Amino acid sequence: MHSLVYGSHWGRAGWGTQPLQRRQRLQCRRRAASGDALSNKGSYLDRVKGFQGPWKAGLTSGTMSAAGDLLAQFLTGQLAKSQGKQPAAYDPTRTLRMFGYGLLWYGPYQYYWYNLLDFFMPVKNTVNFLTKVTLNQLALAPVTLCAVFAWNLGLTGQWHAVPEKIQNDLVPSMINGWKFWVPAASLNFYAVPLQQQVLYMSCCGMLWTAYLSYISTVSVKQQQQQPALAAAGKGGKKK
Repeated sequence: MHSLVYGSHWGRAGWGTQPLQRRQRLQCRRRAASGDALSNKGSYLDRVKGFQGPWKAGLTSGTMSAAGDLLAQFLTGQLAKSQGKQPAAYDPTRTLRMFGYGLLWYGPYQYYWYNLLDFFMPVKNTVNFLTKVTLNQLALAPVTLCAVFAWNLGLTGQWHAVPEKIQNDLVPSMINGWKFWVPAASLNFYAVPLQQQVLYMSCCGMLWTAYLSYISTVSVKQQQQQPALAAAGKGGKKK
């Protein structure tokens, strides 16, 4: 009888705690879904403090950016050969510029950016996923493009050409970039852990840097010649 009494007592206690535990689990899930459980905004600076994180990101991005420029120069040379033209000599200073760009700017920028996104949107759900991809293209992309244009033109003594370069190439480059970066960023935010996101995006960026390195070194003067030649052609037809 004693065992039956205690058995019934513990049985009632067990059944009484199960709804409570279930409610607590549901509350935790709701807080996590809304981001309340991880929305301590004062901890962002603690998360990104120190130099090891941005330095590692910069070194990774710089290496991949240099590799992307090497690829760009190689492909440009092969294209010239296929057209029967003399390929340009390898330009090591151009590769060094792209390495410096990744080391000093793009890598650290990605590090702080992805930590910021993960801090404000830590939960993996559809809304946060779409928001991250959208912000990546509307906020990260234009800053990156303007920076690489200014970096390359500035280091070659063409600061005066930066505004026109941005005006002519920013929107077309962003549109072309969306074709590549929307799928890449989608996979990044969906499947890649935060600690590996800079590495993953830097690997993708090696291919993109090959494109960026090419278009960022196109002379603005050459772009200006196209409308001038078109106008001259129209003038010749009128005569």
